Amino acid sequence: MQEFDGLIGQEVLVEQLHHAIQSNRVAHAYLISGEAGSGKRALARAFTEALFCKNRASSPCGECDNCRLIKGGNHPDVTIVEPQGARIRIDQIRALQDKFALRTYGGHWKVGIIVDAEVMTAAAANSLLKLLEEPSGQAVIMLLTTSPSLLLPTIVSRCQTLSLKRIPRARIAAHLENEYGTSAEKAMVIAGLADGSLGQAREIVSGDHLAWRERILTVMTDGEARGLGALRLAATLDGAPEAIEFAMHVLTTWFRDLMLVAKGCSEELVVHQDYLPDLLAESKVYNVLEYQAAVIQIEDTLRAIRGNANRRLALDALLYQIVDLTSLSKASEVYNYGKSGRR
Repeated sequence: MQEFDGLIGQEVLVEQLHHAIQSNRVAHAYLISGEAGSGKRALARAFTEALFCKNRASSPCGECDNCRLIKGGNHPDVTIVEPQGARIRIDQIRALQDKFALRTYGGHWKVGIIVDAEVMTAAAANSLLKLLEEPSGQAVIMLLTTSPSLLLPTIVSRCQTLSLKRIPRARIAAHLENEYGTSAEKAMVIAGLADGSLGQAREIVSGDHLAWRERILTVMTDGEARGLGALRLAATLDGAPEAIEFAMHVLTTWFRDLMLVAKGCSEELVVHQDYLPDLLAESKVYNVLEYQAAVIQIEDTLRAIRGNANRRLALDALLYQIVDLTSLSKASEVYNYGKSGRR
């Protein structure tokens, strides 16, 4: 059987949806969950195309009028609901109800796809619940979410759940080699950074993420000018706030790799495999507790920046500390001693 376009590693779900269409047992509501970049939108779109496709065999053809309209986001019987600002509001769910009440454009189905369903307001969630309790003809609602636990249990209970799985690193790497011509070594690094997400891997290989990785790891492996390099890197990141999340991820995976190497784990588990000699050398300088302290400091700094802390000061403090883990671990010991003494 052909896979839905772009859905690698989700064969079980693809088979499940094919069988539902072919046996005329399509549910009126689906809850599609998975991490960011796992392919929730791709699955929802492919399923929608398969429902509407005029030339359907086992997969949507991608060429008929319906497939092209859906791919372009212009099919009148397909409604995509996305957050307005930070929330999905009741008027958006009511608009979806109104769409479902109209006659179909040229087929038997009407589809509503609700993106980031977990951010619905209470009023919107209750309105959706009413819609789920009274399904309208050949209507299908798909809720896409990274956090199904944040949805009302009464909504979840009325949906068929489809959980997207993490894709094995080797399979993502093979896809990058075949589709992007990426070298085997670089593909394994990207796949490690993507941590099971094909969408994240595609974003890394297509953007400037690898250039940022090189800047960061150059600082982390420069034994002679680390302090100055750290402050320069902090200044560069301060001028490119969109890169901070990825930079923190690179730093976290770097110290995770150091912990693995220090414990003698298999090279296959290491993300930054092309820096293995540096990791081996660095793993002999500090101990695992100091690497753990660095990871905690990175996570704390990222939370502070997300909470609108002074970005430059936070980056300066973090990067200057983690290039000298001895000072970081001593600061951690003092902090923990102070906490234990306040009883």
